Amino acid sequence: MKAKKSLGQNFLKDRSVLAKIIEAAELSRDDYVIEVGPGKGVLTHELIKRAGQVTAIELDDRLIPGLREIKGLDLVHGNALDYRAPNKAYKVVANIPYYITSPLISHFLQSEHRPSKMVLLVQKEVAEKICAEPGKLNVLAIHVQVFGKPRIVCNVKASAFDPAPKVDSAVIEIDVYDKPLVEDYKKFFGIMHRAFSNKRKMLSNSLKDMKDKLVELEFQNMRPENLSIEDWKKLFSLLSY
Repeated sequence: MKAKKSLGQNFLKDRSVLAKIIEAAELSRDDYVIEVGPGKGVLTHELIKRAGQVTAIELDDRLIPGLREIKGLDLVHGNALDYRAPNKAYKVVANIPYYITSPLISHFLQSEHRPSKMVLLVQKEVAEKICAEPGKLNVLAIHVQVFGKPRIVCNVKASAFDPAPKVDSAVIEIDVYDKPLVEDYKKFFGIMHRAFSNKRKMLSNSLKDMKDKLVELEFQNMRPENLSIEDWKKLFSLLSY
């Protein structure tokens, strides 16, 4: 079966990478796992061996018959971005289509019921953006780091896939906080997006209506990528009163 470029399919074949994904997921029989894009079921079989329950969400009609034959798998035929997260503890472990990385992570982290952990195989460049530190912070990093602590587990060569993608990849782990660092995160993200709309400008230029607050915190001559998550929280807390 040929991979569909339109669905961003690259099937993982390197079992050493598979082992690192499983290790990072820290699975036990008490765990409920959601897998996005199971493909041919290589990772799926390993998840079922270790977790108490596994739900796989697959969009490709061609893969459904084979996945239905996997004993113990709860299969959902549909788009993961339309999937409603369960009202119980769960983890997301997946080799996801790269073109939906950002919306997929946001879909689960901003859902009413968030996972306790996400272990994802993503494009290396995206993994590095997600794990960025102050000085190199970006919109995606802040979107993730408000909800959890990310880290890069390992880098993955393109040759680990069939077909091989044009870029290298990485396994990332996101340990999700019990509650987000900012309660009204939608309003918070709105301000943050305004600041990053022209990231080369000083905050005093991109957030002119908040200049007095920026001066109070001595942020007026800083660029948005220079602020830490804690700095963003301080600014937002002043704006909330």
